[in-house]
Amino acid sequence: MFAVIYIPDFFLQAALRHQPELAVQPVALIDESLPKPAIVQLTKAGRVAGVCAGMTSTQAMARCREIIIKPRSATQEAAAADALLQCCYLSSPYVEATAAGISTLDLKGQNSAGDEKFARQIITLLDQVQLMAQVGVAPTPSVALHAARRAAPFRYINDPADFLNELPVESLDPSPDLLSILHRWGIRTIGAFLALGKDALAERLGSEALQLFDRATPDQSRPLKLTNPREVFEETFDFENEIESLEPLLFILRRFIEQLALRLMLSSFAAEEMLLRLTLSQGSQHERAFKIPAPTTNVNVLFRVLYTHLENLKTEHPIKNLYLRATPCRPASEQFGLFDGILRDPNHFYETIARLTALLGPDRVGIPAIESTWRPDAFQIQPLDFDASDSISHERAHESQVSPRIKSKLHTANKLRRSAISIEAQPDASSPSPLNEERVGVRGETTRDASKFRRAAPNS
Repeated sequence: MFAVIYIPDFFLQAALRHQPELAVQPVALIDESLPKPAIVQLTKAGRVAGVCAGMTSTQAMARCREIIIKPRSATQEAAAADALLQCCYLSSPYVEATAAGISTLDLKGQNSAGDEKFARQIITLLDQVQLMAQVGVAPTPSVALHAARRAAPFRYINDPADFLNELPVESLDPSPDLLSILHRWGIRTIGAFLALGKDALAERLGSEALQLFDRATPDQSRPLKLTNPREVFEETFDFENEIESLEPLLFILRRFIEQLALRLMLSSFAAEEMLLRLTLSQGSQHERAFKIPAPTTNVNVLFRVLYTHLENLKTEHPIKNLYLRATPCRPASEQFGLFDGILRDPNHFYETIARLTALLGPDRVGIPAIESTWRPDAFQIQPLDFDASDSISHERAHESQVSPRIKSKLHTANKLRRSAISIEAQPDASSPSPLNEERVGVRGETTRDASKFRRAAPNS
């Protein structure tokens, strides 16, 4: 069995993911890459108002004064496609990106897959990432696609032949010329189209009719072109009007973090770093990377990290674009020793340090380190390094690889070094040399005295 996940009006849904309240309003999506920019998709309210695909923005506004015109965004469509694949991989490891907004799943090896509960789980997951989906299940990928396009929101096909016979021939997406010929012949359904026969269609209508016949055959299957979801978690948004205040920026940023945290959690990842980029009206960009001390998918923690930076940020020009990317990593798990201590909440500590840095300045917050100088009480401020635990663990791992024999020699050398440092400035008068052999543990006659503290010469 095969399942097809179909996103109706995928380009429009991708553009409205971060503004779901606009889905009930008249909104039209325009493709500016066409030779003559025209509307390609629109909401149900826009169709009711009399707007249809193919119109220009001027014609649409003449039909409906309240209509909202939005351009297509390649970055938003790529983010929506990644979210679709990541949700599909939770149900099957065999996934094909069939087309924009269409994914085909091979359900082999799954006994309970393909029922209504399976479809509801996928629809619920996609609804959380602001994508409305329809699911169709059938014995072949082509029949499952037809079922998904006519699902409300789920349809299971037991008899593909009966299902296809009643479908209109337009479901096969023929060219306008071929569709006109079929209508003149009185061919209205796929069943009537198949009744003409494969050889007769190929002889009279050519290769295109042959391809449509293979696509319409109920028992015609094909291998899937499997793909893997990208481990890229990013969101972007173009503001219709340039913003100068913090509230609208934080509103969209909060939705970004909710979407990214959900996608990371579905892929068993956590965010270890976030990249924030603000594009200003004159073309310049403000970019900042935020290291997350304890990788997490907690929305409140990630939002506070960005809010602490933005509440003190001042830009010379308004903001027209917002971009946020999360760098994924596996959730950290480390077992500490009995007397090893860690921060109870490293992210909260990092937030406190960030607030102090914004208040006092970057050169006034950090770890004091003694300078290599003879000046008393001389020190410098070093920034906090949250990767220090990694270096400590590497050092411990290196120490564990040292053989016991080498450890014994190092211990003896350190003992000699400590004993030499602890020699007093005034040695014992009974010893012929300032070096005290009993303290170091060395036996024998002293042949040469090269120590720093020499015995003072007797007064003559």
